[in-house]
Amino acid sequence: MRVFIAEKPSLAQAIFEGLGGTPNTKMKNGFYSINGDKITSCFGHMLELFDPEDYDEKYHKWSMDDLPIKAVMPPKLKPKEESKDRLNVIFKLIEEADEIIHSGDIDAEGCLLIDEILDYVGNTKPVQRLLIADLNVKPVQHALANMQPNENFRGMTNSALARSIGDQLFGYNFTRGYTLKGREKGFDGVLNVGRVQSAVLGLINSRTLANLNHEESVYYDIHGCFDFNASKVSAKYQPCDADIIDEKNRIIDENCAKNIVQSCSNQQSTVASISTKPESKAAPLPYNLSTLQQTCAKKYGYSATETLDIMQSLYETHKLLTYPRADCRYLSDEHYANRDLIMQAIAGTQDAFNDSINNADRTLKHKAFDADKITAHHAIIPTEKSGEGITLTAKEHNVYRLVATSFIALFYPESVRNKTCATLTISANDTTYEYLATQSDIMSRGWEVLVSEESTSDKTHEGMDLTQLSKGDTLQSREPRIEKKKTKPAKYFVESTLLAAMTRAAKFVEDPELRKALEAKDKDNSAESGSIGTEATRAGILEKIALNTSLVSICDEKGYKEKIWKTTKHGQEFCAILPKEIIAPDTSARWAQQQELILNGQLTVEQFVDELDHYIDAQINDIQTHGINVTSNMERCPICKDGFLRKRQSEKGNFFSCNRYPDCKTTYPEKDGMPDFTKKPKRPPIVSNHQCPKCEKGLIRRKRTKKFKGKISYFWTCSGYPECETTLFDKAGKPNFASVQ
Repeated sequence: MRVFIAEKPSLAQAIFEGLGGTPNTKMKNGFYSINGDKITSCFGHMLELFDPEDYDEKYHKWSMDDLPIKAVMPPKLKPKEESKDRLNVIFKLIEEADEIIHSGDIDAEGCLLIDEILDYVGNTKPVQRLLIADLNVKPVQHALANMQPNENFRGMTNSALARSIGDQLFGYNFTRGYTLKGREKGFDGVLNVGRVQSAVLGLINSRTLANLNHEESVYYDIHGCFDFNASKVSAKYQPCDADIIDEKNRIIDENCAKNIVQSCSNQQSTVASISTKPESKAAPLPYNLSTLQQTCAKKYGYSATETLDIMQSLYETHKLLTYPRADCRYLSDEHYANRDLIMQAIAGTQDAFNDSINNADRTLKHKAFDADKITAHHAIIPTEKSGEGITLTAKEHNVYRLVATSFIALFYPESVRNKTCATLTISANDTTYEYLATQSDIMSRGWEVLVSEESTSDKTHEGMDLTQLSKGDTLQSREPRIEKKKTKPAKYFVESTLLAAMTRAAKFVEDPELRKALEAKDKDNSAESGSIGTEATRAGILEKIALNTSLVSICDEKGYKEKIWKTTKHGQEFCAILPKEIIAPDTSARWAQQQELILNGQLTVEQFVDELDHYIDAQINDIQTHGINVTSNMERCPICKDGFLRKRQSEKGNFFSCNRYPDCKTTYPEKDGMPDFTKKPKRPPIVSNHQCPKCEKGLIRRKRTKKFKGKISYFWTCSGYPECETTLFDKAGKPNFASVQ
């Protein structure tokens, strides 16, 4: 018996249908059965790495003395709580199988996801690798006929495993180290560190600083006005090397601008060159998750997580859209063959598309239909299921409309514009001054009729139609106009531009070799170039950063359609503390180099982890030795004067206590989120000169909570509690050593 283990339910169903199964058949008891084969599925990763406290309970409590936490090789895995029932089904099927068919996605993470289950149970049965990127029947059947030995892909599994171990070591060590050192400085909050998360925080911070530190300067644009017969031509002066300009070729000296105006006023000009060229633009490629999240952020203000949740509902609940976590923007020939069925489903879901569908030219074949460019998943498009009778929320309608429009647009012709450029020159004072006039005329809107309300009526121009000019024509210049402008600070990131930056993170890497390494990671994916994070993780990363309000502020700002992201004072201090390679995508780039070596068998996972252990060890030693410089956000303890009051929780509610506990045991109740200083703090107990008979530490006299025979009574405990739990009765104000317990 063959057992197919798919990465997700939709893939398991596609395999079942590819083997001859009836569409819409439901999985029973966690698997499909057909012709002696069984097909089951995971729900993403079913196992996870041991946490440090799974190896040793001491790691439950954060302590600098326990850092750095070293890697355990080989690492141990544990079932995720929500995965246990399905894992039991998979384990039983593996036990019954004669052959296993590894049906993870065709990327490194997909290889690891199934291999880690097989390794967990110690599988020794033969394993074949099934590679499916397109869930349509014909591509699935082709993949089923061309399976390969799973051992051919072990390098991909090891590459993903190294990344997984590395991210865990990175996060646990640095988050604990920086957070604990921050508390010593009076900063109450978690200073999260992660390979991708910290790089994104660094991007936000560098843009914040560029905006805040912007030094405003002025520059000058010169606009010429030229008479030709009874018409006027507007053109912009083109600065030359003889002018006083900045690095962006802008005139920055007012006298320079005035001299140009004086020289060009009321002069004869000549058309030195003129050209009109048609420019065609095809409909954009269909959406992947990142581009859809960016569009939803700009158009509707949806967060990345919100868009993903809406997509999940349209995919899982309503079955109206294909797999949402797609990183690719291409489709297969099978999708092209099914275009009529998809169009019918769209019309059934939203009848507002009827005219658009009727006007589509289904004989056109867009470049998006290219199976060779499909990666682990194809682009996001509508399924062949009609949504007629299904009630969608307004947000679900919005997202479906975007995806449906992008698919229909593939069957519309290119938009065409005529671009006209005319160069006008003025010769004066032995100098030639050059002006440029441009014009764009839409000739055919093509696919743009689906996304724009722009009119296709006759061409209109503010001035003269430039196409009426010819080379050599003479025009009369008037006095040019000087426009004084101020330089603008760098724009803050918003969610859509952050997502875009994560897909093109290599451009923020300064080292050319590292930049190439990060770009090479995405060599087979034209939708990304040197990316950090994945389609599945980017929304969660941004959400985690957003939750840390001590470091990042997300707010409305005049001039922005979306909320801006900027670092707070503490966020800026934290980024200044972190090594450059952590707050830039450099670490991801370096790991990409090493993962490529692992994939090719030139580096082992153990070697990768060992090098990372040494790096972490050096960084932890540095912060242990030198500490960190961060501003306190806690009240200083008024009793010991050295510690800070930190908010804590108890069964009775929140309270504040000194972070130097147990050296200082000062506590205050909470009032409106702050320590209530109106109430006297609980004084730390007085340690007597009487020594504990067991550990020889000082004893403390305590008052019992309940009276004994109507009188207040006392007892004695060791100051070394809880390590030493010795208690004694009180006798005339002194410990009764005969009663030691």
